[in-house]
Amino acid sequence: MRSFLVVGHKFRGDINLNDLPGSGRIDVIARCINASIFLSHDIRRDVIFLAYFPQISARIKIDSSRVKYLNPDERSTAALIRNAIIKMDDEEICSSPGFYVKRESFREVIEEIKSLGRIYYLHEKGEDMRGIALSDKSAFILSDSVNFSPEEEKMILEFADARISVGPRSILASHTITIVHNELDRRGL
Repeated sequence: MRSFLVVGHKFRGDINLNDLPGSGRIDVIARCINASIFLSHDIRRDVIFLAYFPQISARIKIDSSRVKYLNPDERSTAALIRNAIIKMDDEEICSSPGFYVKRESFREVIEEIKSLGRIYYLHEKGEDMRGIALSDKSAFILSDSVNFSPEEEKMILEFADARISVGPRSILASHTITIVHNELDRRGL
């Protein structure tokens, strides 16, 4: 099992399918979902993807073993996110097969991902991932195009087992996820 938590700092709750970047950079989250779940002509069936949106205290969870109607284009992925946000409540709701939405705090989301495996905080200044022994139940936390606030980072470090990096350069969140998958695949985890 592999889990990813990506925090979408700019998203405010409204999605215009004709302007995904202008919709709080929901395009970044859609690319991260696609990088987490899709293979060429297949879906990874062992992934839990969580997106947290602090401006609206919303958590979306995608269970790849149950997902349906997810396509590898950003627009249809954003439409599934939009439909989930519209249905959001204090109790978890299944908005479409494999998509679950709930109003939660950041701490609750981190506690949830901690229950899924060892937490690795992906950070540009972390220890090189290639020198770390990774668990077969790994959970990775990363941010979108905005750095974590000091308060968010403090909370992450409270739960994280290690702060790791995928390489010497700052890269896109979706590319980071692809590299993590590649490393885990190469290790047979």
